[in-house]
Amino acid sequence: MKQTKISYWLKGMTVVLGIMGLLAFSGLTWYAFTLKKEMPESAQWQFIFFTWYTAVLCYLILFQFWKVCTEIGKDNSFSMENARAFHIMGLCAIAEITGEAGRIIWLGVTGLAEPAKVLAVVVKMILAAMFLLLCEALSRLIQYAYDVKQENDLTI
Repeated sequence: MKQTKISYWLKGMTVVLGIMGLLAFSGLTWYAFTLKKEMPESAQWQFIFFTWYTAVLCYLILFQFWKVCTEIGKDNSFSMENARAFHIMGLCAIAEITGEAGRIIWLGVTGLAEPAKVLAVVVKMILAAMFLLLCEALSRLIQYAYDVKQENDLTI
């Protein structure tokens, strides 16, 4: 029962994050098209492609986290499914780091590589790397706990 309640709270948080992301990404899309309309000769509005790349990765991560919440609700926190889900979230972080590296190249090619913009991208890359480490650590810890649980079940 306690696990089910935790699962519901975590799923509620996941829904709220999904809605917040939708609002943020929609606002950025509106801003990009406003830039394109006001300055058609500028490539600055094209940032939206990288933004939606990030959006897709964020929603993939939220989907994986939803799966983790479901396993928690089944009182199956230490499962291979959860270890795999956290690993997939880590792979999404690698994809984000790669996408942000592409953004830095794009900034350079388009002549938009101002120090503040590049710094913002580097900070996002660092945050993604931290998320990667967190996900991989959780994946391995969950997998270890699962292995120990399996070993103990075999002993009994």
